[in-house]
Amino acid sequence: MSNEQQEIERNNLTTLIRDHLKKPKNSARDKFVLDTLHSAKTFLKNNKDLLVLNADKGNVTVLMDKSDYEKKLQLLVNDISAYRVLKRDPTNKLQEKNNEIVEKLFKNKVIDLKEKYKLISKTSNAPRLYGLPKIHKADIPLRPICSSVNSPSYNLCKYVVNILTNITKSSKYNVKDSIEFKNKIKDTYIYDDESLVSFDVISLFPSIPVDHALEIIASKWNQIKSHTTLTKELFLEVVRFCIRDNRYFKLNNKIYEQRCGMPMGSPASPVIADIVMEELLEKFEDDSPYKPRLLTKYVDDLFAIVKTDTVEELLNILNEYNRSIKFTIEVEKDGKLPFLDTLIIKKNNQLCFDWYKKPTASGRLINFNSKHDKSTIVNTARNFINRVLSISDEVYHKENIKIIINVLENNEFPTRIIKNFIRDYYKKPTARKNAENNKIYKSTTYVSGLSNRIKYSNIYDKEKYNLAFTYNNTLRQIFSNTKSRIDKYEKSDLIYKILCNGDGSHVCDKVYVGTTKSKLKTRISGHKTNIKNRNNPNDGKTALTQHCRETGHSPNLENVEILQQERNYNKRYILEMLHIINTPSDKRMNFKSDTIGIASAFRQLINNNNNNR
Repeated sequence: MSNEQQEIERNNLTTLIRDHLKKPKNSARDKFVLDTLHSAKTFLKNNKDLLVLNADKGNVTVLMDKSDYEKKLQLLVNDISAYRVLKRDPTNKLQEKNNEIVEKLFKNKVIDLKEKYKLISKTSNAPRLYGLPKIHKADIPLRPICSSVNSPSYNLCKYVVNILTNITKSSKYNVKDSIEFKNKIKDTYIYDDESLVSFDVISLFPSIPVDHALEIIASKWNQIKSHTTLTKELFLEVVRFCIRDNRYFKLNNKIYEQRCGMPMGSPASPVIADIVMEELLEKFEDDSPYKPRLLTKYVDDLFAIVKTDTVEELLNILNEYNRSIKFTIEVEKDGKLPFLDTLIIKKNNQLCFDWYKKPTASGRLINFNSKHDKSTIVNTARNFINRVLSISDEVYHKENIKIIINVLENNEFPTRIIKNFIRDYYKKPTARKNAENNKIYKSTTYVSGLSNRIKYSNIYDKEKYNLAFTYNNTLRQIFSNTKSRIDKYEKSDLIYKILCNGDGSHVCDKVYVGTTKSKLKTRISGHKTNIKNRNNPNDGKTALTQHCRETGHSPNLENVEILQQERNYNKRYILEMLHIINTPSDKRMNFKSDTIGIASAFRQLINNNNNNR
């Protein structure tokens, strides 16, 4: 596209935005929803002893007493056999070791320069622990969840995963979802002396010994080596660092080490656990005198068809495989057994299938009137219908259709539309165009009343691009953040604002807006150094330093405000420019060149909108 054509399309886009800004903002329904949301926020603000949480399963919202939550989470980490408190935060040390390993990979020409920069860690934070209420269990215990994004080994773990995933693709046990599970076992004949059973591992990740996992990975080197140029020794060193050295997390300003098992929250844990489970099942089938006639798994959930009189012995054999890995068992009842979201039913020595809805499931889907792209709303309903009817045999469809209609009506879908979707399910599906798969998807925030006009306009090449919408204004904003807070000066990938304190006798209301990929404390330290050397013209790298040099003023570096956090460099750069433009010109400290990346059409639109506020 030529520069002239780009400018034309920018002007067309600004016209669409101007038209949108002139229209009434909210309907009566919108005002009701916003008022209700405001009331909820006000209530929670005035009742800080309450937490709003997602349940572990079922898409259920849980209101929980804060002290009860904290007591239950603390009770988990007080288990001295599983965790111990560390005297020091190992994050910086682990970050250094991560970067040493990455440098070794680069020097051995295993990775290129681009991959090296991707794997190097400079702004790490400790993983943080929080809990999700298990409302399907007595006393509502918490399931510990560890968020390890931006932890020292996070990207290196994902690098390991990309290699190890190659050897899990040929699994003879794995199923990816309920439909594949149904298709795999649906034609199986069941003898009178056989039972349907499911096995489940208790706390999968913490139960798998690291040394045992490393031994299994080493034994599979002949399969792994064709997917990497690493030597066996170096590969095992990387894996060992990922799953042994990084077993720690932060909770309530204390650092805990996980004493045993795979690290919770690590990207490497699921794929390594899958490899261990695969090895376990192969050994189980080889060693067991009562081999299951059918055995399959989904993560740590196993389904098997076994001789009825061998059930308990098979459970004992599984539990003898490794003293840390323990299984529980569920046996069919009245010829029925739930597995995933299917209900497997024995009938005349054949298997039948119905959709299984967990008792705690909320039935909450996307609301028909929510401010989402209509295709998102429609596809959510269609996918729900397809899943329920595909999982269940036709004999159960009549009853399941009643449930489908009830669930979707509770989510405010019109009955007529629901019935049309159900009717479409029974029609022959149309083949998806291959051209869709070749398009480039561009992400943009959804704005009701505007985004669809942009989507169907001619301001971008629809043959080449597709728009994918993200949604910022969601109910998640009222959910409680139970993760340990990261000090703002430890945060990175920021747009920030610094106010000027003046010279002591005169107040200065100038504002500086900046951006940094580094931690905020590192960037502020750089500002302090530049301001200290402000009389040296060569150190005047920013508008902030120049302002201080010309006026003798001192900025308020002790109370820096974070405006936004954004990991993507291009988005962060644009956001910085937008925040600068949104600062009144008489208070703006930044150079004009700091906003040169914003096209004139967009700059004019922003300025006009600011003037009309």
